[in-house]
Amino acid sequence: MNLADLRAYVGNLLDYDPTNSTYDGQLDALLNDAQTRLLTDRAWMFCQREGEVTVPTDSTSSFAVVGGSATVAGAGFPVSGSTVVPGSSWEGGKVTITDANGLEGDYTVRYVASANQLFLDRDFEGTTGTYAVTITQREVYLGGDTATIMMVNDLDTGTPTPQFQLSKYQRDYSRLSRTLLGTPEAYLPSEGARVTAPGKARGVTVTTPGAGRGVRTLNVYMVNVLGPGAYTPESYGPGVSAGLESSLSAVLSITLQDNEELALAPETVPSSTGLYRRYYFTAPALGINAPQRLRHDGSGGITANTDTVAPPGGVTLVPDTRVSILEGQAFQSASIRYQDANGVYPSFQLYPHPSADTSMGVRRLVAPRPMREDTDIPLVPAAFAQAIAYAALEQVTLKHDNAALSNVYQRKRTTLTREMEARYLGQPPRRIQRGGSDFRTYPNPFGPLTFTP
Repeated sequence: MNLADLRAYVGNLLDYDPTNSTYDGQLDALLNDAQTRLLTDRAWMFCQREGEVTVPTDSTSSFAVVGGSATVAGAGFPVSGSTVVPGSSWEGGKVTITDANGLEGDYTVRYVASANQLFLDRDFEGTTGTYAVTITQREVYLGGDTATIMMVNDLDTGTPTPQFQLSKYQRDYSRLSRTLLGTPEAYLPSEGARVTAPGKARGVTVTTPGAGRGVRTLNVYMVNVLGPGAYTPESYGPGVSAGLESSLSAVLSITLQDNEELALAPETVPSSTGLYRRYYFTAPALGINAPQRLRHDGSGGITANTDTVAPPGGVTLVPDTRVSILEGQAFQSASIRYQDANGVYPSFQLYPHPSADTSMGVRRLVAPRPMREDTDIPLVPAAFAQAIAYAALEQVTLKHDNAALSNVYQRKRTTLTREMEARYLGQPPRRIQRGGSDFRTYPNPFGPLTFTP
């Protein structure tokens, strides 16, 4: 069953299936909510994903700073030379600067403009001078669809080495050093990151390149992005700009005439914010309901497929939104769909932090992505997709003040869910430790303990 099938199934059981875009949107929201509630309270095997992340070790550099300015001068700063995948691996890194008078301040590298200039998150508060610094990147970010971290393995030790799960309370109780470098032994769930969305889609104008493009109505959205070149989740695959994206801005609906095209020119924002910008669009009349990224068409001396603009702005992107292009299979196959991260990204830390760049394998429980297109397939196995419809029908019938019918669909959903649990729900291994726990014995010196009746 895809989204259209689920919608039709609900309409068939209710004997009510109006041709109404507002009703369809509300029903889609109920189906997506039902799938999320169904899948996020169990460690379903089909919801677990494995991947690799690169954890960078600490870097050293020399920063020339000026009191009252966020600008830093230097040499050898890592920065991408591509406009398609811009950014720097240092963006988001933490820096502690101790000035000539012993005043210490903690800062974040927000934007690396070039190999000899970068910007901190706020003005330097100490004495002007050149200081040796260490750039630390302790937070390891995961995709926005991560519900729970199931396992972390060190892949650079020959045979993958599982990492103990260690809470920050246990770390502090055991008096473990936060700055220690070495071979990782444990991972610590951390605070993650939140990226605020822009209030509206700014910098969107219309040009007139010539006739033959077709009349179309586009809903344009804007997102803020932090660290597109940093060690962030590769949610869009190689060769595509990623980073920590915000949720979508408020929609800007534009009807383009046959000779008109969009022009996207984000305004200049302070470099200390580190906010890159990019745009997405939908075109419901053309069957495009999931936000797709707007990319430059290669004109005007700007590299084709450029889609992410740095804080200083000064760039105008012109996408190709001809009706013939949007309706073609080539666009549908190669378009970049928004990942619906909602601007929230979980993270973890390692103890000790790696003394060299290290590849870590991560197995995580993911939340289902929203179904937006009629052809979108739910994350639930096909044999149990009806459970989503039953869960949505519980809400629909309550909305129509029919509690008895809601209870019927609740029982149907419970029956299917139990069958799915029997088939797909894995049993996590458990360790029994007698005598309570003492965090000072980390890691457990006794190895796995087995209960003998």
